[in-house]
Amino acid sequence: MFERIKNFAFYGDTDRESYNSIKRKIEDSNRITALVFASVATVLIGIMLILSFFQEGFSGSKPVYIFGVIFSLLIVAVSLLSEKFPLLTYAAVYMAISVFLVYGIAIATLTRPEEQTVTFMVMLIFVPLIFVDRPSRMAVSLVIFIAAFIIMALRTKEDPVLSVDITDAVIFGMLAIVAEAVVYRVKIRGYVLENKLHIMSETDQLTGLNNRNCYELRLSAYPSLYKRSICCIYIDVNGLHELNNTNGHLAGDEMLRYIAECVKNQFGSKDTYRIGGDEYVAFTLDLPPEETESRISVLKDKVTERGYHTAIGYEYCDTKNVNINDLIMKAETKMYKDKSEYYKQHDRRSR
Repeated sequence: MFERIKNFAFYGDTDRESYNSIKRKIEDSNRITALVFASVATVLIGIMLILSFFQEGFSGSKPVYIFGVIFSLLIVAVSLLSEKFPLLTYAAVYMAISVFLVYGIAIATLTRPEEQTVTFMVMLIFVPLIFVDRPSRMAVSLVIFIAAFIIMALRTKEDPVLSVDITDAVIFGMLAIVAEAVVYRVKIRGYVLENKLHIMSETDQLTGLNNRNCYELRLSAYPSLYKRSICCIYIDVNGLHELNNTNGHLAGDEMLRYIAECVKNQFGSKDTYRIGGDEYVAFTLDLPPEETESRISVLKDKVTERGYHTAIGYEYCDTKNVNINDLIMKAETKMYKDKSEYYKQHDRRSR
């Protein structure tokens, strides 16, 4: 029970691993939302500030409008900086919440204390739903603002308006906390599902490597990813068809999984792909040629230990503006040459 409550409060009724996998997406969403709302707030409050110089009804709130414009501009700056420093995202979120709720408190208690509060109640319900953050942290912040409103109301308001406003603040505050927790759960679970579907669409289900779809999506980015050099390693499994015919497809699948694991161990999972039934491609970035050759040698030895064999071709480029398709084609051509040499010594039918 405690574990379920913890997962709901901290991870939106998912788990820590799932939450961490979408944490950057949450931060990006909050950053953009804070930036948009701070920009809109700057414009709207700025308009009201201008009106306060010409309209008597707005003039009493001039200090509040000045505060709102300055604070909104500060949020815009923090939101822009948070793209480079993700931790600032949370500062931007709670600054954005603060500017709206403080604005609501100021309007309700400083400029119009004789009127029943509407602005603060609307902000209390609406603003927390815009952002995605843990209910526990959001609840604490809302309780602080509700307490601040009640203290200011006690200082500036009188009954019967005072009693009504305090009652409304408590009721709407509780509704805001519950609503934010429910919306948080829905958003987190939606992000997690979206992330899982994304991973499935780019992952080979047999080997766990990146699949061809992922390969084609990322291919155009490689020329800009390296600083000094890039190498394409093209790998083809020899004897898959024959092994399937003699020992069955389960044996063939086992061989493909084992070789995929060997490839991943030598070249990492990020830049390693299964692009066909028995074909793999890996890229190394800024790795010396001798290190790449050493890893290929280890790969061959590991594969041979299990009685399997691969044909491998690789092409190395140490200049910028590489033509990635030419690089792959040259590596593939060398792979076919290696494959041809193998079958000169191992007749397919006897195998």
